Amino acid sequence: MLDLIKAGDAARLGDFFYTSAAKAKGIVKVRPAGVEWDHHTFKRELLQPAEADPADIDEAMRWCVLVDDIPECDSDTAAVMYLDRETGHIIIAALCGPAHDHQIAINIVARDLEAEQSDAPARKTVAIEGKPAPRQADNDNKPSAFVDAQTLLGMEFAPIKYVVPGYIAEGLTLLGGRPKLGKSWLALDFGIAVASGGRSLGVDCEEGDAIYLALEDNQRRLQDRLRTVLPPMKSLRPDLSRLSLLTEAPKINAGLIATLDTWRKAVANARLVIIDTLAMVRPPKGKNQDSYAADYEALSPLQRYASEHRLAVVVVTHVRKAEAEDPLEMISGTNGLTGAADSIAILNRTADGPKLYVRGRDIVEVEKALKFDAGKWSVIGNVEDVKRSDQRRVIMDALRQGARPTKPSDIAAATGMTVTNINYLLRKMVEAGEAERAGYGLYTSPSESSDPSDSPEINSSSVRED
Repeated sequence: MLDLIKAGDAARLGDFFYTSAAKAKGIVKVRPAGVEWDHHTFKRELLQPAEADPADIDEAMRWCVLVDDIPECDSDTAAVMYLDRETGHIIIAALCGPAHDHQIAINIVARDLEAEQSDAPARKTVAIEGKPAPRQADNDNKPSAFVDAQTLLGMEFAPIKYVVPGYIAEGLTLLGGRPKLGKSWLALDFGIAVASGGRSLGVDCEEGDAIYLALEDNQRRLQDRLRTVLPPMKSLRPDLSRLSLLTEAPKINAGLIATLDTWRKAVANARLVIIDTLAMVRPPKGKNQDSYAADYEALSPLQRYASEHRLAVVVVTHVRKAEAEDPLEMISGTNGLTGAADSIAILNRTADGPKLYVRGRDIVEVEKALKFDAGKWSVIGNVEDVKRSDQRRVIMDALRQGARPTKPSDIAAATGMTVTNINYLLRKMVEAGEAERAGYGLYTSPSESSDPSDSPEINSSSVRED
């Protein structure tokens, strides 16, 4: 922007001045053109709001103030400023010069205007006074205005904010699972961990405010659930005053967003919203609306709300009875639901036991083996690691039961596993001291002098099961 003003490039300067978005916000340019510090003091009185759009490039350049004499800064440091007609605040629209001078320049302007200014955000536009415009969430995939690729490459974004590290991030997460499998227990565990700054699924959660809409429960049942998962002694229980509970709520298109916003504005640090379940808040399908559009539009308001306020919104729903090759296909409904969500979490039980699968636009894909005890889910380990450990234990049992050295084919016949898999695992087990070679193609359990519990993998597996 500085370069355009200095070069008098009217065509491109218009891109900054005349966008509909800028007009909608009431942004106008200021004059006169030459503004410097008088005895190192920048004066607001020198800036007057323009009453109409500039007639030509010269007038536009006069209204947009270029300041290139900033105390304590390099001679190349300059700033473009204008006055926001709606708020009356001075806006730094662009900064040039050494990067280490940018914060100094901003602090000087804020000081001389007797305004408070935090550290310079990673963006080109800085408001010196008043509340800055809400920052667009990093996972919002529907920007309100276009941006050219070169500008986008120069932008810096804060990292994605997790509420349950590795599992639940800001944005809309759809948590699916079979009836009575324990989705609500898991959702409640998320809420407790966030509200108390505790742990969920083995990870520490930053403390903040959470709200749990238990729309298929009543207060008595919620109390029973809390007493089940919390220590029996009151003195040992965490403080849950930051966990709000609701058992009734309006539909998404009939007041739910307003209800959530009332809660958000009433708490100090809103981080997590849990809606259990989707069926209780989704609006009815339109008469002539196709299923995909109905599903997408049902969740879109929640996704936009989560993105706008950088909240994690978890919506609990059901999955189909039939297994699917892609876990996301298990969500009951059309792809409109998964398309509207930022992340999908599937709680499922297979022949290998319960597991949690999570995939999202901005998070790393995870698949964990879980176990359920006393109303609480805990992580055993990665699904493949746990499965492999279980298979090793089966092979070790088969070797111990054999009166003589055993062939892989005999173990396969006894366990139902494939010979190929057994051969692979036996090689690993020999390396780890969990099995011994007794000849070509023959294996035995370790001799009594060796302790199989010394194996790191078997030992960790045993600890997990306990």
